[in-house]
Amino acid sequence: MYITNLAFQPKRNIFEETPDLYSLNYKDISFKSYDSKDIDLNGWWIENEKNIGTIIWVHGLDSERSGGEGKLEMMKEIHNLGYSILTFDLRGHGNSGDAPLGLGIREKNDIYGAIRYLNTNHNVDKVGLYGISYGAVAVIDAAINHNNEKVNIVGVFADTPYFSVTELLTKEVSDRTPIPHFISKLLKFGIIQSGELFQNMNIEDVEISMKNINKIEYPLIIISCKNDERVPISHPERVYSYANNSKYVPFDYCEDHGEAFETNKEEFIKEFKNYFKNKF
Repeated sequence: MYITNLAFQPKRNIFEETPDLYSLNYKDISFKSYDSKDIDLNGWWIENEKNIGTIIWVHGLDSERSGGEGKLEMMKEIHNLGYSILTFDLRGHGNSGDAPLGLGIREKNDIYGAIRYLNTNHNVDKVGLYGISYGAVAVIDAAINHNNEKVNIVGVFADTPYFSVTELLTKEVSDRTPIPHFISKLLKFGIIQSGELFQNMNIEDVEISMKNINKIEYPLIIISCKNDERVPISHPERVYSYANNSKYVPFDYCEDHGEAFETNKEEFIKEFKNYFKNKF
């Protein structure tokens, strides 16, 4: 149980680059997660004078508000399209408050906290969501369960979402601990029990959520990479299979997990531009 519980612990990394390196003016911000006054979240508000809309940008597991190498360049390209951007450290990541890993399910409340911040401080009444990997699951789950009458979520750009946490965590146990992968596959029951005993969560809630994606009333766009080893293409394919009238864009090659943008910049930004066009 102890070994499998280690797979639930995010690695805390702090950003090494800031938006000004990409000629982006930004403001340090902080707000509370929607479900807890004890979870402080910290991030950046990157306002755009054109302000054709606002995008909440959500990072992946073990990352932080800058998204890591290459992602601030993506934010620069999104900003060039005319969008304001709010990006922040999810719970247990970066400079945000300690909290157990929610595998993309609890994190929807962090996104709701960001939405509340935008509405209260910038009178934003429409937002688009971008998330990558673990962040992609979080934005999908946030859209499924969203009920804020003051702010509408107008679109979800899900970059490499996973479908089954149980499948992924057997690999995470191997990656994060000394346990070989062939043995970690035998720990499926222990992983499920660890979630319930140590984290008070059912890790199968992710799969349940993804199967409810058709509750979202608008089309999504789902990105994947055919050669992704960390989140195999079968995961975003299964997410897409439940997403009615949505668009699926599988890139033939990406240099690494979550690097669809870095490897396919022009096509990636074209998809982003076309998806959010006329949504605000």
